[in-house]
Amino acid sequence: MIMEIAKLEKHFGGLVAVQEVDLALAAGSIHAVIGPNGAGKTTFFNAITSIIPCDSGQITWKGERIEKLSPQSISAKGIARTFQNIRLFAFMSVLENVIAGTHNHFRSFVWGALTRNARYRREEKESREMAMALLEKVGLAEKHAEYARNLPYGEQRKLEIARALASRPDLLLLDEPAAGMNNTETEELEQFIRALRAEGLTVLIIEHDVKLIMGLADRITVLDHGVKIAEGTAAEIQNNEKVIEAYLGKRRV
Repeated sequence: MIMEIAKLEKHFGGLVAVQEVDLALAAGSIHAVIGPNGAGKTTFFNAITSIIPCDSGQITWKGERIEKLSPQSISAKGIARTFQNIRLFAFMSVLENVIAGTHNHFRSFVWGALTRNARYRREEKESREMAMALLEKVGLAEKHAEYARNLPYGEQRKLEIARALASRPDLLLLDEPAAGMNNTETEELEQFIRALRAEGLTVLIIEHDVKLIMGLADRITVLDHGVKIAEGTAAEIQNNEKVIEAYLGKRRV
């Protein structure tokens, strides 16, 4: 397993948002986390990436404990993510947003930027080329010079994924990537995620579009009120009574 999460917990005052959740993530898989509104899915993601610190539990990445690392250190380990609420640089160009995602791979830092030495210029060129290749991959290359804020919502989602991929991660966490997308865009997203897995990337995804998840994920974990109530394949989850009750309420006899 590339990542193992054991008994992860997060409290907000007296509210237990995530309660002793376990998850084992196989390398090269697409693993989904689903659940009704308020199930704790985004809090779970935030705890994994140290956006908020977990209160207890262990997160092991490639055999190394990472639950106490900073978000920057976790990103440097090869873990990238998108956010439920898009976090682009609105007044930077589409290309500049993706270039910003390459910062973990720059080694010349501030001094190189000030002096524009040969090493900095080489890295700047490589970063720009990689960013353009990623924009080509998500279908935004022709809009590379536009402000990010001027893109339609669905394209902003694609841009955020491209920026996350710019850090060259081994694990990509996607928080509601299909939100705001129409059916055609959602189908394109599904094929894109499949292509990422074919390239060897591991994907952990939160998504409200259950139809998308059922056709995409190798394995699905279901949360309800912060508690893991089920885990398995799409077929197993679809027929799980606890999952049906969580989404639809208790069945009447």
